[in-house]
Amino acid sequence: MTDNSPEQAGTSNTPPGVSDDPASGQPDNGSPDMPGPDQRRRKAPRWLVRAATDAEEQLADNTKRLALTFLANLVVLLGTGAVWYARGGDITLVGSVVGALLVLSGGMLPLIKGNGQDSEEKPLWPPLMLLVVPTAVLAVALPALAASVWYGARPVDLTHEFELKPEGPFMQGMTVTASTHTDRTKPRLFITFAGSEYDQSAPVCAPSSRFTVALRSGAGRGDTQSGRSGKEFVFELGRNHEDIRLAVRMTAEPNCALLLSVASARVDD
Repeated sequence: MTDNSPEQAGTSNTPPGVSDDPASGQPDNGSPDMPGPDQRRRKAPRWLVRAATDAEEQLADNTKRLALTFLANLVVLLGTGAVWYARGGDITLVGSVVGALLVLSGGMLPLIKGNGQDSEEKPLWPPLMLLVVPTAVLAVALPALAASVWYGARPVDLTHEFELKPEGPFMQGMTVTASTHTDRTKPRLFITFAGSEYDQSAPVCAPSSRFTVALRSGAGRGDTQSGRSGKEFVFELGRNHEDIRLAVRMTAEPNCALLLSVASARVDD
């Protein structure tokens, strides 16, 4: 009688795709297993593994230190977002970026704690991410803030931004409106008007003519100053005043006609 047992027939009762080795406990897929956390640690640069290990030792088993680190993330991200918005950032963009970074930082907490996992099984990157996010934000935000402050401290030239209405010769008793709009606001306006002869064959009028300039907008609305062509007028606009409007009236000899222009204009602190 022939013994057809699996051992003698060279066959196995083990289901396909499962290893015969009971010690392995893993399916035999015929292809290399996906690298686990331990394999990724061995493949990562030593300095990165060392930094991740140090961060993990500092945060994983110390709830207070982990909470303070996350609090630092909140302060850096929310503070940066507030400054960004205050300096003219779009609220939708600011909220989206800050919100995404907060979610990313918050998602690191359970991965860092890794309850029930050995240190070799924990992912390599969560402790570093919790430290890298605020560091990267500060590395970008601080130089950008310094550049913005430096750029914002400079005067804003509006010489070629003013519109004069009506156009044409400026006659005795006429009033011309000078207006402009600027997004880069400053509290004070410095402006100089120039008058040149409209008709070169007519009597010389420019030297004896005077301009009366009145501010029609801003904190100093109603302020009126007078002076000859080439005099610089200074007006208080107040903070965050974007639309500037002035009324210019000429006092001159009869039959005098001038061409009015803005010789220089700027807003500054």
